[in-house]
This record gives sequence, structure tokens and C-alpha cells, in this order.
Amino acid sequence: MARASSSASLVETYPAEARRPLHVLLFVLPMVVVYEASLLILLPRHPDVLPNLAHEGVLRFFSTFGVGGWFLPGIVLVAVLVAWQVLSREPWRPRWAVPWIMALESLVLAMPLLVLGQIVQRTLPLVAAPVEERIVALDLWGRLVISLGAGLYEEFIFRMLLIAVIHTLLVDVLRLGHAFGAAVAVVVSAAIFAWCHPLAGPDGLLSMQRLAFFLLAGLYFGALFVMRGFGIAVGAHVAYDGMVSIWLIR
Repeated sequence: MARASSSASLVETYPAEARRPLHVLLFVLPMVVVYEASLLILLPRHPDVLPNLAHEGVLRFFSTFGVGGWFLPGIVLVAVLVAWQVLSREPWRPRWAVPWIMALESLVLAMPLLVLGQIVQRTLPLVAAPVEERIVALDLWGRLVISLGAGLYEEFIFRMLLIAVIHTLLVDVLRLGHAFGAAVAVVVSAAIFAWCHPLAGPDGLLSMQRLAFFLLAGLYFGALFVMRGFGIAVGAHVAYDGMVSIWLIR
């Protein structure tokens, strides 16, 4: 009877539990460890493709202050999540089932983007960019490592940091409405997210097809971040990129 009551309680509280910083940390931490460890092995073999551009962006930012270290982005991401948990003053007592359910939810929420990608590809055929041709040349392990890096650090920069900064400026400084501030933050972050991806085709010109897909993907991940939190946005991003990587290897 107690077990049934506990299960019912988790079903009721899971949407909020998945947004708790402690559960986000437990969900994200294994991905950070696997990515950083794999990168250490793969980077000497593929320096022209690895690491993820967002990962490099974090490194360049801290290098301007004279701070370096290959694992710095992972340390920063984990430190932010730990600080979030400390500042929230929530108990350090996790519900261990939550990260596993978050993984399942992430897989499910990656599906709409797969469908969206197919719609865009059929209506506006995507043109492969040179950097993506180099990614296709990687083995499955290399592609999955890129998927992990993209999900972790692109969501960290474009969603957690960028949306938070824009939302703070609009809502806390300019005193605009919360919903309006969140919507504008998602749109702006999606535009910057798209701009930071390879948008030119082999002819060097802007590909509207590529722009449309990356903009829609940025809007989708931004909406997930606002509605379901950072952990689910990371998980869905990793799941989407991972499934595409597995599909491409066939």
C-alpha cells in the first residue's frame, strides 16, 4: 500500500521534480563525465571536428581572463548546477527514479524534432555543410560524442545562460510581463542559435533551408527549456542528435 502511494506521489510530482536542480544535476553529470572522458581520447584523432563549438566558446571566454584547462567547460556547467541547488536551499535528498524518467521523457520529446526535420527536408531539401561532411566521416562513437557535447553546451549557452539573461533584462529590469519576456528570450536565443550553426551550402551562399531548420530547432529547444527545464532540454537535444547519428551510420 505504501509502495503504491509512493508511485502515485511520483506520478503527481514528477513534472516539478524534473526541474529540481538536484535532479537536473544527477541527470546531466553522467553525460558531462562521458563527454569529457571520450573527448580526451578522440580529440587527438579528430582535431578538425571535435570538440563542439559551444564547448570551444566557453574555453575562449575564460581564456580572455587567463583561465584555461580542457575540462573547464564541464567543471563550469556542474558548478553552476551545484550552485543552483545550494541557492535553492532544497534538500539534498534525490528521488532516484526521476533521472531515469527524465531520460525516457527526453527520448519522447526528441521525436517531434525528428518529424519536423523530415518535413523541412522534404519541403526544403537540406544541403550538407562542409563541417557536417566531416562529422559523417566519423565512426558512431565520434558522432555520439558530438551529440553529447551539442546537447550539453549548446543548451547551457543558448538556453540556460542566454534565455536567463534576456529574460532578466526584459522582466526584472524593464518590468515587462513574464510571458512576453520568456517568448522574446526564446525567439532571440533561437535566432542566435541558428546563426552559430553552418548556414552556407557548398556554394558559400546562405541556405534558407538550413536557416529554417536551425531556427525551428532553436525555438523547439527554447520552448522545452521554458516549459520543462534545463535537464529535459539537454536530454532531448542529446537524444535527437544521437538518433540522427545512429541513422547516419547505416
